[in-house]
Amino acid sequence: MAVPNGNPEPFDWRIMNKLLIMTFAVVLLLLASCATNTGNSAGRINGTIIPNDEFVSAYRGHYANFSFAAGRSPDQDEKVLLYKETWKNITRYVILKDYYRKYKITANAREVIDTLSSSIPAHILTSNLFKTNGKFDKQLYLQSLTSDRPENLAPLRRHYQENLIPIMKLQAKLIENELISPAESKQIAKILSSNANMELFIFDPKEVDVKISESEINSYYGNNLKRYSLKPFRRIAYSLVPVVPDSDDHLLSKALADSVCQAINSGIPAEDIIHTTNSSSGLMTLVDNGYVKTVELPADIQQDFILLPDGACSPPQRSETGWTIHQKLQSTKSLTQYRTIIVQSLARTITLSTPELKAKNLMNLALSIGLSEAANEFDLGYTESESLSPDSLNFYAPELKNQLLKKLRSAPTGTILEPQYSTTLSAWIVIEVLENQTKEVQSLDEVKNQIISELTEIRRKEINLQLAQSWTSAKRLISSYLPPHVKLTGANIDTVWQDKALDSVYYQAVKAFMDKKEFPAVEHNGVLIVPVVKELEFTNQKVPAEQIRRAYVRILPNGWFDKWLDTKVKEAKVSIYNAP
Repeated sequence: MAVPNGNPEPFDWRIMNKLLIMTFAVVLLLLASCATNTGNSAGRINGTIIPNDEFVSAYRGHYANFSFAAGRSPDQDEKVLLYKETWKNITRYVILKDYYRKYKITANAREVIDTLSSSIPAHILTSNLFKTNGKFDKQLYLQSLTSDRPENLAPLRRHYQENLIPIMKLQAKLIENELISPAESKQIAKILSSNANMELFIFDPKEVDVKISESEINSYYGNNLKRYSLKPFRRIAYSLVPVVPDSDDHLLSKALADSVCQAINSGIPAEDIIHTTNSSSGLMTLVDNGYVKTVELPADIQQDFILLPDGACSPPQRSETGWTIHQKLQSTKSLTQYRTIIVQSLARTITLSTPELKAKNLMNLALSIGLSEAANEFDLGYTESESLSPDSLNFYAPELKNQLLKKLRSAPTGTILEPQYSTTLSAWIVIEVLENQTKEVQSLDEVKNQIISELTEIRRKEINLQLAQSWTSAKRLISSYLPPHVKLTGANIDTVWQDKALDSVYYQAVKAFMDKKEFPAVEHNGVLIVPVVKELEFTNQKVPAEQIRRAYVRILPNGWFDKWLDTKVKEAKVSIYNAP
């Protein structure tokens, strides 16, 4: 069977801001035929064979996700963790697929469209791709959702069809068929039909005083070092000083273009000519135009192709940057297949000298006032990059890339590089380093205030919980401490307090009262509430099954489905045949 590879087909990275790091295997691939022997298997999960090549693919996906998120390759210990995470996610995948089969769960394209139309994802609502005049344009989004124009949302639809919608359906099936026992259903019905007089004792973590020691800060920093890792990036700006080839340069490239055309007409494939020709007279590019309606071809090309046999090319035509050759590949009744060979004229040393001097003057001025102002003074273009990975440039000059990246690697912010000539761009290029982030991790001083804030919140919650649990013990009735409290008369499952429903608080309080257990400390709106039932009355009103189910859903704790799935993972029969 196919397994999740940990490197799902991503959403449009512009939409997701390169933030889609999976919590577990997101894209579930289609089932393939299962192996029947263990010779080529990585393991077995609940009787399902996991082929070794598919495990390797899944592991590589997790590896790639880690590298993308961390900006580096994992170390040996991290590789072991990725290995374990891969097996855990494959196990989850197998369990989910088994339950989908059990309950015959599927999702069709119409459901996907309806769901995404009525419940628009938050990242879509805030994406600039779907804004018109600064506001979210629903019609633009719906057009992309159904036609992938102007934005391709196929990966988003696939994610919903293969993951989110089946999981939502499975959750409903689990609640209906497996999670609510008859006894729980009966008790929920009684709670729903009850009224209670109760007191709410409030424990606010903000009222707890804590002090954080230097040793705690250092320990927290060391234990969470990966959180403070920095992804290397670079921002640069550049300005181009164009070099315009002179008439002699064009004559040299014309001779090259003529020889190329002659070679093509003699039967030599254009690809071979370009791959084997290394000339200082011109830079060649091959463009495949495919099939084009003959009547839509430019008039001069139509005229040249009338008597031209298939495979032959027309004489070179002068262009702004050099020469253009059109090769006719095949003609049908109404279509013509052809391609274009562009021979770019290259400037010789004598032609380069004046622009080179201008580029050096630009660099010298940029050292004083910055490249942006200097380019403006010389009436030249200026382009800034967004954040780039350390192995990227924001312009295309393949002949210079390795050389420039080597120089940029150690260049501090503010550096102006010596001008370099690019044959591809036919220009001298001057680069300024706007930002060069090479540190692997933030220092303790940089994150100390953040750590203190986080530790303070953690400690306050821990101490607040201890205070609440201690107070709810059997000794609370004789305790001298009385926390802030409010009295509620005639409360029920629909009671609202401070503009927020108390359904979970009420349910847990009444359940504890009925079960003769200590009253719980329930988190509610940033505080802990210990709800103490004083009097309870049952109306014995008949409660419909659907209302019981809805109430059960309302009181389910956050993350219940993940906890259920984690339990199934622990219970799974997993045999592993490979090693980290």
